[in-house]
Amino acid sequence: MAPWKALPEHLDPQAGRLVDRLRRLKDATGLSFTALATRTSYSRSSWERYLNGRKLPPADAVTELAVLAGADPDRMLALHTLAAQTWTGPQPKDAATPDTSGAGPEPTEPEPEPDPGAAPEAAATAPAPAPAEPDTPAAVPPALIGEPDVPAEPVRARPARRTLLAAGGALVVVAAVLAVVVTLVLPGRGSAGAGEEEHRRTATEEFAFKPDRTYDCDIHRFEGRLYAGHSDTQDALLQQISTTWEVVEAQCLLEHRGYRIGGIDGAYGPATERAVKRLQDKEGLVVDGIMGPHTWEALRR
Repeated sequence: MAPWKALPEHLDPQAGRLVDRLRRLKDATGLSFTALATRTSYSRSSWERYLNGRKLPPADAVTELAVLAGADPDRMLALHTLAAQTWTGPQPKDAATPDTSGAGPEPTEPEPEPDPGAAPEAAATAPAPAPAEPDTPAAVPPALIGEPDVPAEPVRARPARRTLLAAGGALVVVAAVLAVVVTLVLPGRGSAGAGEEEHRRTATEEFAFKPDRTYDCDIHRFEGRLYAGHSDTQDALLQQISTTWEVVEAQCLLEHRGYRIGGIDGAYGPATERAVKRLQDKEGLVVDGIMGPHTWEALRR
């Protein structure tokens, strides 16, 4: 397989890391640019631009290539999100790039993007929806037309009312008894537990990174430590490109402590790393931008 060209000088490290990882995935598939175009929703010329660093690939293209290569799409989307924040430089429109896969030159195609297929044609031939018919009143049974109103018999309703009132009174008594039991028996619920710290609340679903999703923070204390409701870890190692609930937890606590990072998205990017370094510097720790046991201890105080 022919060697790749050097990336443009205007690409920053995050963008270069994304393109380099995409190149490795393409090499892993063993597909040429032409074959890659037939297996995805994007043309050969588009893949040439994406993999030579001339244009930021869309998130869908990154996902399709990751699936073809058997890689983790979530991890690749995290790389794409970080690269999109800093992608700069010229964006050539029609310059052709030689095929480095050995499949031979092809004419440059218009900018790709997913093939809409037969959707327009189907829309043109689809029959117009039938106009909604006006609402019509329901038919009245003939037997009820013109008949005088018949008063209800009050005598039969009284026993039912008495039964409902008795049942309601019984429920009130049961509820009062249960409230007393809960107050006396369960710890931390009555006056004896007033002012005690809340229990930790942590996320239970499996984390899946989504570029446009942000998370709320449930800041509370438990046994003297701060928690944000997403993880109770004390020693998880986090660094750039990590995408986990532990990252969400760290981002929430950093924001709560005044170290601004922007959005709580679960991706350990440059902004999160800078906030961690500021915390480490203030607490007298090793300033390496990596979340470890000592940094977690300082963050949860």
